[in-house]
Amino acid sequence: MAPPFGNCAYSYENNRGKPVFVPSDEGRKIGRELKRKLERRFDPPEFYFHLRDGGHVAAIHAHRAKKYFARVDIENFFYSISRNRVARALRHLNMAGSERYAKWSTVKNPYGNPSYSLPYGFVQSPILASIVLAQSPLGALLNELAERVLVSVYMDDIAISSNNLRNLERAFRKIRRKCKESKFPINEAKSCAPGLEMELFNCHLTRMQTLVTEARRQVFYSEPRSELSEAAFEAYCIAIEEGNGQQA
Repeated sequence: MAPPFGNCAYSYENNRGKPVFVPSDEGRKIGRELKRKLERRFDPPEFYFHLRDGGHVAAIHAHRAKKYFARVDIENFFYSISRNRVARALRHLNMAGSERYAKWSTVKNPYGNPSYSLPYGFVQSPILASIVLAQSPLGALLNELAERVLVSVYMDDIAISSNNLRNLERAFRKIRRKCKESKFPINEAKSCAPGLEMELFNCHLTRMQTLVTEARRQVFYSEPRSELSEAAFEAYCIAIEEGNGQQA
């Protein structure tokens, strides 16, 4: 059954039990229009890896050169961002029609609070979420920290690394505080305190070594796959491991 507002055709749960919203034809048209406008106005930090070439593979390879690692995962990232926050972010960019765009970009929140939020499934959601993050106290802190530790942001995943453990521990504590101040709830189960190893993007990371986890491999091979699919997955694993053991 389609939701009452015309920006969404229907919603469903993916194989991880997460709600996904499929935009209507008009919703998709407006979403693409907004995304194009925002790409001309928003210059994301270099460490927003989800908005640059190389994506999460480039992010994990960047961290590999460091000794200590930590991760803070934001829980239900899109669904924590309200319609009002989207409108404020657009006004901050002097975007005409900010309230209209905010309404067309948000849905009734399946998690309840805030009432209306960004959904997974809309083309404009990633860049809108990135802009809201960049304008938040957490975003300002990450810009500051990037001068002292290596920072990567990949949507809801914030990873930091350093060869100095104390610097990393301080940065980790500050990020946690700013998440709370910025109303981004932390997923404790997926977060990782500073240490010599870390799991990130279903990969195991230690100094100068990145490997796709055995658990991820088992999930992939737990059901029949085509030869093409298997070849693509193995090529991905090779890409993750490329450069292992080289000196930083």
